[in-house]
Amino acid sequence: MSAAIKMDELLVTWLSADNVYENVLSLIESYRSSSLNNNGNNNHNNPSKSGISSPPSSPPRKSSGSSARGGGGGGEVDDATSDASPRGVATIPPFYRQAGSMTNGTKSMPVYRKNSFDTDQTWEGVFCNRDTSSSSTDLAPGMNESSTNNTANTAATQPMVPIKDQVEAIFQELGKTTNDGKSSYLTIENFVKVTKEICSFPTFFNRPLYKRILYLWNTHMIKSQNQRLLLWKEFQNDSLKIGVDLDDNAIEQDELLKHLDTVITKDIFKWYWIEEMEEYDASERFFRLLKRPFEDYVGKDDFLPYMKELLKDHPGLEFLSNHAEFQDKYAITVITRIFYSVNRCHSGRITARQIRRSDLLSAFHQVDEEEDINKVTRYFSYEHFYVLYCRFWELDHDRDYKITRDDLMKYGDQCLSHLIVERIFEAAPRPFGLPELEPEKAAKGNKKSPKDYLSYEDFIFFMLSEEDKANEVSVHYWFTCIDVDGDGKLNNMEMRSFYALQQHRMQQLGHEYIPFEDMLCQMIDMIKPKNEEYLVVEDFLQEECAAVSGALFDALFNLNKYLQFEQRDPFQERQKREDEFETDWDRFACMDYNRLAMEEEAREEDAMEIDWVTADDDDEESEDFNLGLGGSSEAPF
Repeated sequence: MSAAIKMDELLVTWLSADNVYENVLSLIESYRSSSLNNNGNNNHNNPSKSGISSPPSSPPRKSSGSSARGGGGGGEVDDATSDASPRGVATIPPFYRQAGSMTNGTKSMPVYRKNSFDTDQTWEGVFCNRDTSSSSTDLAPGMNESSTNNTANTAATQPMVPIKDQVEAIFQELGKTTNDGKSSYLTIENFVKVTKEICSFPTFFNRPLYKRILYLWNTHMIKSQNQRLLLWKEFQNDSLKIGVDLDDNAIEQDELLKHLDTVITKDIFKWYWIEEMEEYDASERFFRLLKRPFEDYVGKDDFLPYMKELLKDHPGLEFLSNHAEFQDKYAITVITRIFYSVNRCHSGRITARQIRRSDLLSAFHQVDEEEDINKVTRYFSYEHFYVLYCRFWELDHDRDYKITRDDLMKYGDQCLSHLIVERIFEAAPRPFGLPELEPEKAAKGNKKSPKDYLSYEDFIFFMLSEEDKANEVSVHYWFTCIDVDGDGKLNNMEMRSFYALQQHRMQQLGHEYIPFEDMLCQMIDMIKPKNEEYLVVEDFLQEECAAVSGALFDALFNLNKYLQFEQRDPFQERQKREDEFETDWDRFACMDYNRLAMEEEAREEDAMEIDWVTADDDDEESEDFNLGLGGSSEAPF
C-alpha cells in the first residue's frame, strides 16, 4: 500500500510540469477513446463489471466506512488492479473531456478544470434543455452539482438561453446589413456588448478581440506560415481600417483589405466561438486571446494592445491623454508588475498554467469595473506607478534610464550595503533577462556589460522585493542574492560575511553592537527552520513566519530597517496588522505617495512665493521709473 501511495505522489509531482501536464491530458483522452468500445463489449460478458460506466469527472473519495474492494461479502477485487481504483491507468479521470466524445450513447460536453460559467457554453445550447436531475456528466460546460442546485429554483422562470440566441438578439439590435443584403455585421463600436456579455471579457478588450477574430478568420485557410506572419504584422497596425461601417464611402479602402473580411458577421463569430471559446474555460480563453496565435506563451509585448485601450478608455487615466511619455511608462510598469507576480520563474514567458494559478483575470475585470484606478492595487494603481517612477527618477541623475551601482547605493538614504548591491547586479532575477548591448556601442568596442546597470524594469523588480519581503517572489529574489555559492542553502559563513558589513556600519554610526551569534539565534527562533545548520527557501515561506522572515534579510543588508525592527513599538506593530492594507508594498506605496505629494505641494508654494516676490520687485522699479518721468503707467503684470 505504501508503494502505491508513493506512486501517487510521484504522479502528482510529474504532472506539475507545464509541458507534461498538457501532454498527459491528450494521452489520457486518446487511451479512453480507444478503450471505450472494448469496455462496452466486456460489460456484456462480465457481470461483475456491468455497473461500471465511464470514469467520473474527479476521483471518488472513499470514506472510512466503505470498502474499495467490493461490498460486504465475497467477490473482493484487489484495490491495485480494480477498474474503480484511482490509481488504475484506465480510470484516471480527465481534467478535460473533449467535446464530441460519447458517453452512454450521447454526446458529452467538455469538462472544465474550474467551474468558470453558470450557463451552457455550447453554441447550439445542446444542454440547455437537459433534465436537471441528470448526473454530473450531463451538466452544462463549466457547471457542477452545487451550481445546479443554486440555480434550480430559478431555472423554471429563467431558462438558459443558448449562445446562438444571445448573439442573434445582439445582431438584431445593433447589427447592420451587408452590401449584398445576405447577412448582418457588427462594427467595432457595436461589438462591445458581445465582448462584455457573451465572451465575458473586460470592455477594453473589445478592439483587440475584434481584430483577433478577423485575423483568425482570414488566415484559417492559409497554410503558409510566412503569409500568416505577414498578415499578423498588418493587423497590429493601429491605422488599419477594420470594423468600420461598410456604407461609409469617405473611408479609403486599403489594397490589402479588399481581399479580406473587415467586419464580423454572425457566421464569422459562430466559427470563432466554436473554435476558440466553446471548449475552454475562462482562464484558457483569456490566455488564448493574450498570446500570439502562433506561440504557446504570453510575452511582454502581447499586453501592449490592451494597455493602450485601457489608457484610452479608463476615466481614472484620462489626465494622461496629453502625456504620451508617461503613458508608455505606466504601461511598462503595469506589465512588469504582472510578470513579477505571475511569471515566477522569470523566464519572460507566461504560460497557461501560470495564468490559471494567478489573479490576473480577476484584476483585469476589477480595473474594468472600478472608476478609481488607485483602488485597484493589483498591478494597475497609478499611485503605485508614481512611487516607482519617482524613486527611479531620483536615482537616475544622468537621465539615461539606467541605474548604476553608485546610483543604487543612494537608495533609501544609503540603507543598503555595498555587498548586497553588488549581488543585485550580478545574481538578482531580472524580468526579461539581460538587455542586449546596443549595436552602435558594440561596434565602437564598448566593453560595458549589461550587468553594470539596472533598467527601469529591473529596478521595479528590486523595489517591489525590497519594500515587501513577506511574499514568495521577494523571498526567492533575496535568497538568490544571499546564496553566493548557489547551492540552495544559506549557511553561517554566507550570512556572517554579509552581517560583518552591518556590524561595521553600526559601529561607525554609534549604534549598539549586536554580535552575529545573538542576531542569528533570534532569527532562528522566529523562522524555526527544519535544519538549524542552514536555511532553505521553504523555511522563509512557512505560513507562521512569513510576516517576520524578511527581518533576516534586513539584518544582513538593510541597516535602517534592521534597526527599526530592533526598536519596534508593539503598539504600532499591532496597528499595522489591523490596518486596511493587504501587503507591505501597499502600505509603503501609500505612505511614500503622500510624502511625494506633500513635497510637490511645498515646491509649488515656494514657486508661487518666488513669483510674487519677483512681481513686487518689478512693480516697485516700474513705479520709480514712471514717477521719474512725471507720469503713470499700467502695472507690469
